[in-house]
This record gives sequence, C-alpha cells and structure tokens, in this order.
Amino acid sequence: MRCIVAEKPSVALDIARALGRGEKHEGYVTVGSDTITWAFGHLVTLAAPEAYDPAWKTWKWGSLPMLPEQFQLTAIAKSKPQLTVVSKLLRQADEVVCATDADREGELIFRYIVQFVGLRKPVQRLWLSENTATGILRAFQRLKPASAYDALAHAAESRAQADWLVGLNATRAFSLKHAVPGRPLSVGRVQTPTLRLIFDRDRTIEEFTPTPFWQLSVTFNAAEGRYEGVWQGTDREHPDRIPDAETAARLLARVNPGTPGVIESLEQKMVRLEAPHLFSLNDLQKEANRRYSLTAQQTLDAAQMLYDRHLVSYPRTDSRYVTAEIAGTLPERVRKLTALEDYRFAEEVLKKPLPLARVVNEAQVAQAGHYAIVPTGERPTGLAGREARVFDLIVRRFLAALAPAGQDERTTVITVVGSERFKTTGTAVATVGWRRVLMPVKVSDDTGEDKEEGDAAIPAGLRQGESVTVHQAAVAERSTKAPPKLTDASLLALMEKHGLGTPATRARIVEVLLQREYVERQKKALATTARGRQLLDLVPETIQSPELTGRWEARLEAIAAGAEDAAPFMDEIRQYTRELVDGARTQEAQPIASAALGICPVCGAGNIVATYRGWGCERSKAGCTFMIWREVAGKKLTPNQVKILLSGKTTAELRGFKSKSGKSFPARLRLNPETHRVEFVFSARSAGASAPRPKRRTAGKRGKPRRADA
Repeated sequence: MRCIVAEKPSVALDIARALGRGEKHEGYVTVGSDTITWAFGHLVTLAAPEAYDPAWKTWKWGSLPMLPEQFQLTAIAKSKPQLTVVSKLLRQADEVVCATDADREGELIFRYIVQFVGLRKPVQRLWLSENTATGILRAFQRLKPASAYDALAHAAESRAQADWLVGLNATRAFSLKHAVPGRPLSVGRVQTPTLRLIFDRDRTIEEFTPTPFWQLSVTFNAAEGRYEGVWQGTDREHPDRIPDAETAARLLARVNPGTPGVIESLEQKMVRLEAPHLFSLNDLQKEANRRYSLTAQQTLDAAQMLYDRHLVSYPRTDSRYVTAEIAGTLPERVRKLTALEDYRFAEEVLKKPLPLARVVNEAQVAQAGHYAIVPTGERPTGLAGREARVFDLIVRRFLAALAPAGQDERTTVITVVGSERFKTTGTAVATVGWRRVLMPVKVSDDTGEDKEEGDAAIPAGLRQGESVTVHQAAVAERSTKAPPKLTDASLLALMEKHGLGTPATRARIVEVLLQREYVERQKKALATTARGRQLLDLVPETIQSPELTGRWEARLEAIAAGAEDAAPFMDEIRQYTRELVDGARTQEAQPIASAALGICPVCGAGNIVATYRGWGCERSKAGCTFMIWREVAGKKLTPNQVKILLSGKTTAELRGFKSKSGKSFPARLRLNPETHRVEFVFSARSAGASAPRPKRRTAGKRGKPRRADA
C-alpha cells in the first residue's frame, strides 16, 4: 500500500480524483492500492516550554533564557484524531509519498509528522505547483526521494526553532519587565523589524519640513499651435525648481507676452516598453492593494481559493518566471481563455508567436521552488468579489506578459527666451502592445509605483530653429512633500527588499502586528500606534533591525540551498537569545498598556483592552467577565471591528466565517445589548444557502441575529 500525505483535505481529494475513482473513509481516501490522507495544516508542532521543564510554565526570570538542548515535538490537541489516522496509515504503508504544500512550511509539516511517528521508511516527494489532474499526474511522473529536500527541511526546522527561541524568550523577558498584568508584549524575529519599517516611515513623515519652491511655466505661440514649457535651471536633481520668490519674479519679468524665443532643440525617439513580468505573490499583493485596496492577507486568501479550485498555479511563490516545460503549455492556456466572454481579446495575443523565451528562467524558478502565478486554463464558475478581482488581475498580467512590446514616441523640446531655457516633453503612443491587454487595469511597474508621464501636448510640425513668441507666463508656488504612509503594497515591497519573511508569511506578519495593536489601519495606510512605538523604544536595536533579520533570512535560504550548515546558524541564534534576555533584565521597567477600545458595557467602569484571548474588561480581577473573543466562527476580529461592536453598531458584512461543517459564509456582527454577546446578523442575501447550519441549533431567521460566540 502506498500512503500519500497531503496538507489539506481538498488537495488529498484532488490527488484522489487524478489517480482514479476513490472511496472515502474517515480521514482518508483509497484509490486502488493508494491511500491518500491529509493533515489540517500542522498536526505536530514544537513543544511548549513546560514540556522541557515544569518550571518553565511560569513566566519568571529564573527560567530565562529557555534553551532546550534538543527540541521536542508535541501533537496539536484539536488535531489528534487525524494524527492518529495518519500515523496508523504510515505504519501500514509499503511506500510513502509526501504531498504537503511544496514549500518550506509544507516540508516542515510532513517532517514533523514522520519524526513524531518515528517513521523509518523511504519517502518520496511530490512537488505540486498545480492541482489540476494534468498537473498532479505530471508531478507523479517526477517523484524524487525525500532526501533531495533534506536541505529545505533543515532550513524549515531552523526557522521554526529560531522563532521559538527568540520569540518565546524575548516575549517573556520584555513582558516581565514592561508589560502590565494580563497584557503581555509580543516580540518576534520578523514581526518586530517589520514594525520598525512602518515606524521609520511614520517618523520620516512627522519630522519632514516642507521646503517651498516656485515653478515658472510659459505658453508659447508657434505657427503650428501653442505649447507649454517649464523653466529649467542648473540643479541636476530638480532643474524646474526656483528656490525663492524674488528670483521667480525676476524670471517672470523676462518673459512678458510677445517676447520672442526660438526652439533650440527638438528630439524625437522611439522608446520600447517591454511587457511586465508574470506575477509573483508579492507583486500580485501589491497590485491588488493599489488597484482594489485589498490587504495582503485578503489577496493571499483569494489566490489560495483560486488555487484550491484549480484556476491558478500555486500562489506562494516569489518567482516571476516559468520553466521551459510549463512554457510549452502556455499557448493552450491562452486558447482556453479565449473561450471566456471576459477574455475574448486573448485572441489578439495568439496572432503572433508567443515570446515564451522571455518568461522562462529555469534557475530562478529552481531557486524559488515554484514558478510564477499563472492561470491553469480551467473555466471559472461562480467567482465574485475579491476572488473575481484577483483572478482578473492574474489573467490580465498573464496575457500582458505574453503580448507584444509597446512603443511610445517621446518628444523633448527646448525653447530659449533670452538666456532662459524652457523644457517641454510629450509622449505619443505609437504601438499599444501589451497595454491593451491590461485595460481597464492600471499599468504599474515592478517597483510598486504607478507610472506617471506628466506630458504636455506638443503640436505636430514643430522644427528646430523655429521662432516662437511668449503667449503668457505664470509662476506657481509649491512645496516639497513628505513621502506617503506605507500601505500593504509599499510595505510588502520593503519587506521583499530587506528579505523579511517569505511570500507565504509576509501577509500574516502584517495581520499579527494589527491584532497586537502595534499597528493600525488608517484607510489604506498602515501606521504605528503608541503601543507599537513604546515597544520599539524598549527593545534593542538588533531585534528591530531589518538588516539583521534580512541576513538571517538569507542564511536560511543558503541552508535550504545546501550552501550552509544549520548548526552555526542555530549557535548564533542561541547566543543572540541570551543577549536579548540579559539586556531586558537590566532595563528599567516602563509599563506598556494596551490602548482602550471602549468602556465595558457590563460594569460600565473598566476599559476594554486586548488580552491574549481577545478583548476584555480591565476589571476582570474584580469579577467583571465581559469578553469579546479574538476569533468568531473561525474568523479573527480586528480592533476596529471590536470598536464598532462596543459602540453599539453593526459591522459591515464580513467574509470568512466557518460553520461546523466547514462551509464558509458571510455575516455581519453586533453586540447584543442585553446578553452582551456577539451575534450574527444575516442579510437576505447571506441567510440562504451560504449561511451556516449548526447541528445543535437552528439558524436565525433572515435579518435576525444569532449568537456568534457560543
């Protein structure tokens, strides 16, 4: 019997369907001699501190630093029944195939299971990038010994152990020194440097002093028509800026209406605009944030759903390329898209040979572990909301990457009046090329900044040496601007630049900072809170340094590539942990409290503050039991949503709740003014088939609330 272990039930069922007609059992599926089972994400994890020493259960200085000689594993309590199923099947198997997600975390999930079970059988690795039947069967033809991924496993284990050592020790040390009772601090190897990136931008904005400058614009009369030029000085960086009002006034006096001038130069050149790259996850998240204001987590969730439905390839990738083998399938994928009403224009892409060589980079894909996010060609049905938008972004970027280059004709005119020079630039689209494919999606470059032309209209037929006259002139006072606050898009770009996290973890890191009230959303922007700033004031520079964490991530990548041994890295992490604890121990206590979200609706006296379980009354020790749990029906609440509940209002409709049967449903939330419990409120639209149907209680009537925290 061959036992295949997938990461999720949905993937296990996809594998079973690809292999043949399956028979379902409790916790697994059989297809002939194959048994396909699954984890629920992690079934096994690193043991809690008290597993090493009972004294470590209590947060005391005497137990710090906690440095296990050998790390231990423990079963996750809620997943024990499935772990029992998987363990039994692994022991019975003649062959074992690891089919967890093909990335560092997926490798760790499987390795922890086999270590916990004590499996000593040979294992083969299934590396899936698409869950279509074709993709699954193709992957089975390329099974490799699991030992080929030992380096990846070493990197995964090192990352988990480093986060355990740094996170648990630093969190306890700084909480013991600075946290108020019941509100521990959270310090992490990646989350704290990410917080620093947001703070640095906030501080730059707050310390920014606007500098005034002036600009002189002149409209010229030529035989062919009028055009506008901007005064040019000798400053190489900002030649159009005039430093003071007096100089601007003197220059304006030299260009009175009717003053003659001459076109000193006129340069025209064709500029080739190459098509954008295929999407990596980071690029997709940035574009979805700019285009639709989706958070990084919302985009990842949507992309994961599209992957689970076989519509796109594996989303957790930092590659913008595909392999030569996958490139050979792209023409057929484009042809399938032409059959979809929204993408009939894909026929235009097929009129010329596809530039497949441009999207192929074997080495880069090998380094990333997965190729870029591309549509599989499967027909989408029932897509709506975020999923539909993200799918549209992926398809259009895919088609744009395979479309011809564009061309623009760029014209630069230098006009001289006396001794002063004025510049005019203009761009005319010569060949639309790939840009036609992206409409109506805004075109953005790979740096995360929208393109701006700032061009003027230039009459056709202007000639070098032609005489012109001033029609009118005007001076405008302007000032330098502070950089904008970070958004999900620009923060992801910075995290990628500094090597913080991975495509699979960056979205979660942002959400953790929000949940722990170190960061808040201000519309699309991210900003540090007073609590977040207090934390940065207290923790040492090393743990908040993006550069140090980026170097650690680079070393983990080197371990995954087999270029570095894990032992020296872990020795460094252990020593660093000792230094963190010693540093916190010698600090002077400066208590950091959570920001109050509102007044307790039960006792009317205490503030509602964040706790490790959710949001509760600060008078809990005095007997007040009010609590809003951090998670409702599988969905984590945000501080802003809690504020809305405490104000007596109903939230907007939220997606992502899970019924007991595992089905997702949307609902609004409100706080019952009599019971002080969170309740669901269903609209007429969401109270139908998508609403949950718990086994032990009936769903509320349409438009009626039902308890959400039971």
